[in-house]
Amino acid sequence: MRTAVVIGSTGLIGHDLVEKLALQGSWTSILAVSRKSKNWSNPKVRTLVFDFTNWGDLELQVTSFAGHSNLDFFCCLGTTMKVAGSEEAFKKIDLHAVVSFAVLAQSCRAEQLLIVSGLGADAASSVFYNHVKGEMEIAVLQKFSGQTYFARPSLLLGDREEFRFTERMAILFSPIFSNFLFGPLAKYKPIQSSQVATALVLVASKNKTSSQFIENSELHQLTQSLF
Repeated sequence: MRTAVVIGSTGLIGHDLVEKLALQGSWTSILAVSRKSKNWSNPKVRTLVFDFTNWGDLELQVTSFAGHSNLDFFCCLGTTMKVAGSEEAFKKIDLHAVVSFAVLAQSCRAEQLLIVSGLGADAASSVFYNHVKGEMEIAVLQKFSGQTYFARPSLLLGDREEFRFTERMAILFSPIFSNFLFGPLAKYKPIQSSQVATALVLVASKNKTSSQFIENSELHQLTQSLF
């Protein structure tokens, strides 16, 4: 038996991921980690309410619910500077919480850890967002010894709960400018959140092989026959 543990389960990618994992025969149960309780339509999914402070308590919940199942961990945590309000608050989610989740995966002896990072992740970058994502990737690899994958999507297309004007405009015009993104520019092509979720499921279930760092163009390739 296999159990999937998903943190960031109510976000754009996380929600799609939980639903797709539940439909896959590879996992008998899915533990959706969230700040608030949520009712999922599939009985395979159980919500683990977590306040993002007591990671030891979350470990007890995971081990209690998972029993002797083999574990796969998925991290879809991510915020924006506008929502976070400051660089430190941004790093609290996109760096520190993600690394804490990797430590948890190690403690729970997870076999795989799949993380949604971001296009351009590079610890040496002068761009704050790219720098933080790059720092996160390095720290995760230091904390987790199992098989690890980082998805690096470009602009995400999908229905968000909160309104983001810049992204909404980009989504509106994406069918137009996507036609001009080919060759070296293909890596910037927007991608559906459901495509990223599908790619993670395909890689984790071993139905597809991929690079450890799954760049945006590879995410498109992995799912091109499905979308």
